[in-house]
Amino acid sequence: MIFDYLLFAMIAFLAGYFLGKRLGREEGREEGKALAPLLLREQSFAQGYCALCRAARLPSPER
Repeated sequence: MIFDYLLFAMIAFLAGYFLGKRLGREEGREEGKALAPLLLREQSFAQGYCALCRAARLPSPER
């Protein structure tokens, strides 16, 4: 009887663990896809040229 409860608990724990791991990985990929363009823009601005085509950034007029 106790063995059945322990077996059920272990199976439920493992199923929850693997389901959570998979969902977390998918969420991380979506977040990465959304964040990548922003990081590229930030890097381009800090370096002063386009990270994709290496064209120099035009100076902005002072206000």
